[in-house]
Amino acid sequence: MRFHIVCISELKGHEFPEQSRVDELERDLRKRGTLLKPIVADRGTKVILDGHCRCDALRRLGCSKVAVRFVDYSSGEIEVRRWSGGEITKEEVLEAGMRGILMKPKTSKHMIIRDGRRLHISRICRNEHIPLAKLS
Repeated sequence: MRFHIVCISELKGHEFPEQSRVDELERDLRKRGTLLKPIVADRGTKVILDGHCRCDALRRLGCSKVAVRFVDYSSGEIEVRRWSGGEITKEEVLEAGMRGILMKPKTSKHMIIRDGRRLHISRICRNEHIPLAKLS
């Protein structure tokens, strides 16, 4: 299975969502009526790695569930960097999510190594067009 439908309340953010992006996504979700890409989260801790803004927009729309692609964050294929440059560790990301002490928006940038190339982790998810009614 490419993704799982889970309760939004099970997921833990590690950074604040960027509110202007949440507003934009909320309008887009309402208009389209579907979620295009699943959220990406660590399988073991359910900490969100990609999709904080989508998750928040779904909450605003009254959705209680979300589509999630779970990954093994301990995998050497997954790397984390700061969007602004500099170092951040996977441990810092997980600790922020588990303790609920959120980082600034766009602190972490998760990459996955596939076929020798570094891709943004969102690229592991295809556009799925999941009806919002399925997430209510």
